Order: sequence, then C-alpha cells, then structure tokens
Amino acid sequence: MAYRVGAGSACQAAKQNAWGTPVVPDTLINMTGESINVTVEKGDEGNLLASKTANQRDTMSMTVAGSLNTVLRPEFADWLFECALGIKSGNVYTLANPNAELPVSTIVLSRGGIVKTYPDVTIKSIKISAAAQDYVKVDIDLVGVDELSAGDDGAKTLQTISFTLPSYRCTQATLLYGAGGAASPSQTLCVESCDITIDNGMEDAPATYCTGIKSGRPVMGLRSVTVDFSIPYSESIDTFRKTYYLAEESPCVALKLVFTTSDTEENIEIYLPYVNITSADGNVGGTGIIDSSFSGEALTVGSAEPVTITVNHKEEE
Repeated sequence: MAYRVGAGSACQAAKQNAWGTPVVPDTLINMTGESINVTVEKGDEGNLLASKTANQRDTMSMTVAGSLNTVLRPEFADWLFECALGIKSGNVYTLANPNAELPVSTIVLSRGGIVKTYPDVTIKSIKISAAAQDYVKVDIDLVGVDELSAGDDGAKTLQTISFTLPSYRCTQATLLYGAGGAASPSQTLCVESCDITIDNGMEDAPATYCTGIKSGRPVMGLRSVTVDFSIPYSESIDTFRKTYYLAEESPCVALKLVFTTSDTEENIEIYLPYVNITSADGNVGGTGIIDSSFSGEALTVGSAEPVTITVNHKEEE
C-alpha cells in the first residue's frame, strides 16, 4: 500500500459566479495545513423490532467545514479579502451590508495526490497574524456543502499555477495609531505582534424540503472585527493605556496596520478608524522586559467603514 504524505499537497480556489455552479480554480493558495472535513449524520429510526443492535441507519444530513492555514502571498490576497469581506472596489475591500450574500468559491484540494473538490464554500472568518520578523499568516475558517471526487459531476482538477511574488512578512511592518476617525494615523506602536480577526457571524441555513441532506447557503449575522497586539511596556504605552482604556469616557483609537513583501510596492494596509480598547495589561513576570497586551473591537461609527483593507500591487512596467 502506497501511503500518502503531505509534501506535494496543493490547494487552489476560484470565486464562483453563482451558488451551485462550481468553477475551475484560477488562484493558488499557499497552504501550510488544512482541516476540511465532511460530517455525515446517520439516523436510527429507533423501532422496537431491533434485536441485538440497531437494524438500520440512514444518511440524514451532510456538512462540510474546516479551516485552511496559509502564509499570505500577493497572488491570493485579492481572492481572500473579497470572499471574506464581501465588497470589492478596485483594490479596496470592505464589509458587505447586512442581508447581503458573501461570495462563494470552489476549492480544489490535493491531499498527497488525491484530489477533492469543495463547491459553494463560504468564508466564516479569517485571522491575520502578523508577528515581528515573521511571515504574515492567515487562518481561514470556512463552510461548504459537498465533497466531490475525480469523475463526479462538477469535480474540477488542479491547474498549472505557480507563485512568482514573495510572501508578505513583518520585517518592515508598521502599526500606526491616532485619535478615533483619523484618516492618516501617524503615531507608531512598536508591537511584537498583531492579530486581526474578521468574523462574519455566519448563521447556518435551516434544513428544508428543498435542501435535502445538504446544507443551504449560510447567511451573515452580526459581524465582528477584533484586534489584539502585544508590545513592550513603557511610559508611552502606559499613557496609551490610560487614554484609550482607563479613562471614564475612553475615546476610540484609529489603527492602521501595514505589511509588505520584500518589494515594498507589494503591501497591504488594514485600517480600523474606530477601535474601542476592551482590555489592557502590563504586569511583571520576571526580571526581563515587561510585556503589555491590548485587545480592541472595531466599531461602526456613522457612515465610516469599520475595516478597510487595501491591497497595493506593484505596477507593471
């Protein structure tokens, strides 16, 4: 028996034009791990005629869910943010409005050469992890409706796609802050790491006669955008804590995270104009440098977008 190994596995994706219409993948995902699983619920009718064990089990429902772990690269950043946030305007991405539908995608995954197709995939949440002197990593939680194998109707094959641009990393990253609503925050936070989580608050579609054993299209509930960062404790950070966390009427803070590839023209800006700091600490844990941790939640204030992500690509010569 030829056992399969993770080396050589691949993941590709493409945004679909419509629900229920799988498409050929056109985007390579820099996958480092995955946990996409199919869960099949099998029911027992529970009649009293059973003898020593249940005498029958029937498939009642099937769900597809899991995650992709990635190192972020320019080649799939646009697909990721459009499908996770919902609105694309040029190279700028913002959250879709309530009662709108998020884009759905086809994901084709090779596990050691065994290829599976997952159509109608919706992104539930993403977590962007940007640590100093490290690559930018993204965990993508998703939900789908089916798993197709080679030869099944709608199944797709992997395409010949390769990466040509370097990955995003945090060797020249910045986290800037200013007063809430500031269009161009200019004060620097020398953080050790920053995590931004965008949760679409997905609600599972109810089972109906029309869906059969498969799930319907999930819908967005109340969405949340949270930020967490750690930073060495100092007098200026204590002032930041007192101003934006401890004050009785704590003002919101504007945050802008920028990270790049080795070519600084390839960069991503994540702008949160109104962040309410929800926790802050700075405790002594030993003789070394004191670390401080902050958490915050992006708010919708007036007509301002709670989060705006801009993907800047190098202009072709």
